[in-house]
Amino acid sequence: MWMYLIKKGGLPLSFAALIAAGTLLLLLPGVCNGELGVPDAFFTACSAVCLNGLLTVHTAEFTFFGQFIILILIQLGCFGILSLSAIILLFSGKGLSFDNMLIMYNLNDRFSLGGTESLLKTIAHYTFIVEALGAVLMFPGFLVQGFGFFTSLWYSIFYSVGSFCNAGIGPLPGDIAQAGRYIQSISLVLIFLGGLGIYVIYDLLQKVYDPKHRVKLHTRIVLVCCGVLIFVGTFSLYLLSLAPSGCDLPFFDAFYLSITSRTAGYSTVDLAELSPSCRTLIIILMLIGGSPGSTAGGLKTTTLAVIFAALFSSFKGDNAVIIFGRTIPLRIVLRSFTIAVIFILMAVFGGLLLSAYSPHLTDRQCFFEISSALGGTGLDAGGITPQLSLGGKLLVAFFMFTGRVGPLTIILFFVGKEKPAVLHYPEERIIVG
Repeated sequence: MWMYLIKKGGLPLSFAALIAAGTLLLLLPGVCNGELGVPDAFFTACSAVCLNGLLTVHTAEFTFFGQFIILILIQLGCFGILSLSAIILLFSGKGLSFDNMLIMYNLNDRFSLGGTESLLKTIAHYTFIVEALGAVLMFPGFLVQGFGFFTSLWYSIFYSVGSFCNAGIGPLPGDIAQAGRYIQSISLVLIFLGGLGIYVIYDLLQKVYDPKHRVKLHTRIVLVCCGVLIFVGTFSLYLLSLAPSGCDLPFFDAFYLSITSRTAGYSTVDLAELSPSCRTLIIILMLIGGSPGSTAGGLKTTTLAVIFAALFSSFKGDNAVIIFGRTIPLRIVLRSFTIAVIFILMAVFGGLLLSAYSPHLTDRQCFFEISSALGGTGLDAGGITPQLSLGGKLLVAFFMFTGRVGPLTIILFFVGKEKPAVLHYPEERIIVG
């Protein structure tokens, strides 16, 4: 049924159904230690399913039952309705029909039809193995800090899943900032692995199994782009924090923030204490996001790489976009610019709307909040989210939802519209610039 809805363009409806179910579950008795209204339950469910991390009621305020519901919503949001449905079909022995496999193939745009089922199995195995290893490694860290056995076990499971899924949600009152460097380091690795993208992992595993396998262009672009973004983000945040208005950000915190800003939502420092220039850089990183096929949001690293490659080709006077000796199809270049323009326009428009709904917030705070929601990051600069009015909460929830399903919907739209060119029109120049 889910695959049928997706095929008919109902991907947003499938996510909306999961959010609605999560909202109803969070309204059950015994879920929260205090009173939880419908708007806050809906906001929490939306944040968990969309792997965002912005919260109007902190997870520490929920009971174990409530936290368990949130964790399940995070895990389901991680897989996505698309992959989850396909995986259930695979492991139930029914397999994928040709139509369903064709949808998956068009979405990943890279793997052969025969390799699609292998890719989906890799998603399930990779996710559960990495999350399990993360929980095992985190467990002694919580024990050393004085938490009881069961509390340490629960925290390690929650933060392992939350880190890998890039959800930015945790049961500790101070979140990851109170967890210590050991747990923060493990969390950092999980965040990176979750934001790298299953396409890259699948490709690298093929290289391990078969040394003759040629690593795909997508994998090389993602690895290089991630490395550049981490390096530039770390040193930029570190140097900008040394300004008179900064907070002398430790190098580890700058490194952690450069990675988590693009997707995860955890923070080892109070973002309200950062300089305005640091928070502006974080907004840019949040909008960029992670890589395709990952738990991260944003316009994606490969989109950014194609755009910069197109700009570089334009400066050189080339008529084609070339990366690592390979020509990028025009439809991919146009798709990249379309996604980037839509993201930027939505961030600007959303910031203006939130400013109108929340006059007590500055324009910078509004743009930060909307960028965090749209990019799927979940960073909150100074406790902005709990201060939102009802209209502000609904607006931010809408942008969390849009940031999660928007890019997938756009790609499905393009996939449905792509057709071979059978008619070529005459070329004529116009004046631009």
